Amino acid sequence: MYCEKCGHKNDADAKFCKMCGADLNHILSKFPKTMTTSNKLLIVIVILLVLGIGISVGMLLTNKAPTTNNTTNITTGNDITPATTTPSHDHTSGPKLIDSGSMSGSNAKYQDGPFTYQWETYKIGEENYVMYGTYVTSSKTVKQTVTLKKYGSQFVEITAEPKSSGKSSWRTVTSLLGHSTVDEYYWEIFRPNRDMGGPVS
Repeated sequence: MYCEKCGHKNDADAKFCKMCGADLNHILSKFPKTMTTSNKLLIVIVILLVLGIGISVGMLLTNKAPTTNNTTNITTGNDITPATTTPSHDHTSGPKLIDSGSMSGSNAKYQDGPFTYQWETYKIGEENYVMYGTYVTSSKTVKQTVTLKKYGSQFVEITAEPKSSGKSSWRTVTSLLGHSTVDEYYWEIFRPNRDMGGPVS
């Protein structure tokens, strides 16, 4: 706080100027009193409590995707390494990442030798899933987008663009095989097939 008479800088709570002795009380009355340390501490505690309660409630309301094993015992002629999976519980609005994983094998679908396949699956709506996959062999890398959508009451439409060969696209409409939702079909039928064979088509 500066003295209006001599311009000397004084402490914020000074009542008189240290230099000229002028009365500073009228200057203090123009400004609101500063918040005490205890009031600041109380506000911080309240904010932290509200955040803690919000996070706890959010965790209680989350919908967990079906659990999947991180390892699967598989024996095939192609020496396929079991897929590893990381289910996700992203609860922001819009597409939700529900599954990601990777696998490898000694012989690719098109006889290209060793391969790896990595994917991430997003839930777009109740009956609409999109899987983004990367299929890598010694001769090529294919970025693949696979969609699963409910088709009528007992079917699911599956499209893959492009095929794992890297050419054209692939589409089929198939039975939900006794499941009532695309979610059940994904975890019980579609997803285990990635453990066994890698990319779609």
